[in-house]
Amino acid sequence: MFFSGWKRYSLKVADNEAEFDRLWGTWHIVYHGTKGEFVGAIIQSGLKVSTSGCYLKRPSVYVSPSIEYCAHPRYSRIWQKPGSGKYHQLVFQCRINPRVVSNENVHPETLLRDKTVLIDPNFTNKELEWVIPSANREDEYIADDIVCYGLMVRSSDEHPDKLSSSHWWSVSHCWP
Repeated sequence: MFFSGWKRYSLKVADNEAEFDRLWGTWHIVYHGTKGEFVGAIIQSGLKVSTSGCYLKRPSVYVSPSIEYCAHPRYSRIWQKPGSGKYHQLVFQCRINPRVVSNENVHPETLLRDKTVLIDPNFTNKELEWVIPSANREDEYIADDIVCYGLMVRSSDEHPDKLSSSHWWSVSHCWP
């Protein structure tokens, strides 16, 4: 799948492509929006579980099959490098073990005020939030069933809310 405006940086999680395919080749591709200051910790330890949010019954990680959903400022902080005039965002590209994905943890989006707007043409709005509980209530991170293997970076000359893929932000709860 091609993502307009995003550049992918690979994270070495396997020695070669054959090993990657053997370990995670059949796992679902998902995304996780983040802030720049959390990148190092995520690369080192995996995705940290949240204890608050919609749909949470126990500590969980939020991911989505849609990079556009994860790019919303609620999940991916927008920043501007001083002097460059460019805007930037970060989203992790991950693989998730299909064993931990079920109808019970795939949920509709929670950001739109206008529910008639389609966020991403590749998915229905009813499948955009995947809430993955930790296997163990004491776990602080999920690293065995979710592997972050790419860092997606979007850089643009104009604010991301002006991009065509962000058309839906103007009708979301979490946008000015």
